[in-house]
Amino acid sequence: MTRRAPCRRRRWAIFSASEGVPISQAKYDPAEAFRQLRDPDAGVRLLGAGWVHRQSLAEVNRWSDPWLRAPVTIDLLLPALSDPDPRVAEEAVGAAWGIVTRFRRDDRLLDPAVALLTSDRPKTRARAAGVVAQFDPRQSAEHLLRLFSDPDKAVRVAVLDATHQACWGWPESYQQQVRAAALERLQDRAMDVRCLAALLLSVVGGYENLPALKACLVGVKGANYRQDFRESIRALQARRTTGLQAPRPQSRAGN
Repeated sequence: MTRRAPCRRRRWAIFSASEGVPISQAKYDPAEAFRQLRDPDAGVRLLGAGWVHRQSLAEVNRWSDPWLRAPVTIDLLLPALSDPDPRVAEEAVGAAWGIVTRFRRDDRLLDPAVALLTSDRPKTRARAAGVVAQFDPRQSAEHLLRLFSDPDKAVRVAVLDATHQACWGWPESYQQQVRAAALERLQDRAMDVRCLAALLLSVVGGYENLPALKACLVGVKGANYRQDFRESIRALQARRTTGLQAPRPQSRAGN
């Protein structure tokens, strides 16, 4: 037998170390994905967590909706959020983000997601912020605001977008804190972050914030970026006239 044959078999027939089940079966069976999450092999756990993450973002259907909404899914996913392999935890918190925003919120997800906000991995911090933002501002606002100045641009984008969606309807005391943080981000070195700060002000800002928005718009290049600022300026102008709250925002970032 040549040396290449066993390598070829290993590539196409990887098995769970504890169950002896081909990992490819998780493509069709969530129960197998959850068995993978308990496997002693970190690579197998990573495949299981990644599969659940992808399913949480996929188009909802009669097959996926029941098990993604089921409380037992959170029971099985929770240990992966504190997995010793940071790659597994990153995929698991991505799955939690998809579930909590699209299917059901579960209070048990808050503490592990808060713990992951201090991860060394930017993508993990960004996904964890998306989970934390789904909870009451008394539990989430302090953690989210801390990430507004995260050193990684992608994290700042994710947390501003998550806060932009979540803070609609927050009490005024929390909106004031968000407003102050958004005004600081108008000077961010990343244009994406500046635009999200402008859109955030369209939700929590007031007419007195118009000069800051207009001054920042002067240095903005690109039609789409300028449009974001113009939308926010129009929203604040309209609010002064009508007194109406801004419409509930839509997400601009993926997870």
